[in-house]
Amino acid sequence: MPITYTWTATSLIGYPVIDGETDVVTRACYTVLADDGEGHTADYSNFAYTPLDPSVPFIPYADLTNEIIIGWVQYNIGADMVASIEGSLAIQVERQVTPPPEPEVLPLPWVTPTPEPTPPEPVVSAPATL
Repeated sequence: MPITYTWTATSLIGYPVIDGETDVVTRACYTVLADDGEGHTADYSNFAYTPLDPSVPFIPYADLTNEIIIGWVQYNIGADMVASIEGSLAIQVERQVTPPPEPEVLPLPWVTPTPEPTPPEPVVSAPATL
């Protein structure tokens, strides 16, 4: 089943006033949830938008949406990092659905193994006769 990735802004951090603009967001905290219907996992991180790019039009705080914030995050961390985050989460989901084998203790290759002693056979005595 294909994995669905849900990017969600969880909090915004900023300043009341910067360069005449009010409620200026400078950092976003976000989660990325990966779910394939059988397994799921999430990653939590944050990204700082500093320095602010004056060539980008200011978006008033009241007009911000999850899509805008996540768009900023993904643009600023880059496509390679987005792919890396989602790839890491995909591996975690796969390990939930199909766990890897448990590791075993291996003998040391330079030590000659000693055979396990065999326990003696139990002695069965005949019932006593009177």
